[in-house]
Amino acid sequence: MGYISFNPTDGLIVLRPTVGGINAENFRNVIVALDTGASNTSIPTKVASDLGYDLSNPKQVVLLTTGSGIVPAKIITVRKSTAIGETVKNIDVVCHDLPFGSTIDGVLGLNFLSNFDLNISFSRGTIELHPY
Repeated sequence: MGYISFNPTDGLIVLRPTVGGINAENFRNVIVALDTGASNTSIPTKVASDLGYDLSNPKQVVLLTTGSGIVPAKIITVRKSTAIGETVKNIDVVCHDLPFGSTIDGVLGLNFLSNFDLNISFSRGTIELHPY
């Protein structure tokens, strides 16, 4: 079971997951917001590139609706991502750069969270992930 504490009075639930690179020994930590309204997890394009992923040949290109309008974004499959003490292997992520000055690098979305039973307690300030 994965478990973390958070401050329920903060505006965002901020997490620091690890994203695995093409080579098993390469990884990067990113700062993301927990976003149960996001279908997909997202990371910056530079992180994906630094980890050895080929962005010139994405799995898919999608259109994202952002505050700045509609922008294309590439979807790639990363070897693994670990957050809240649990790991998901071969997970699709959207490569998208948030605006300069953002306090986060991306989001942890439903495609990660849906691999677990998720318990969020705002009264206790805890998040638990239970593998199926």
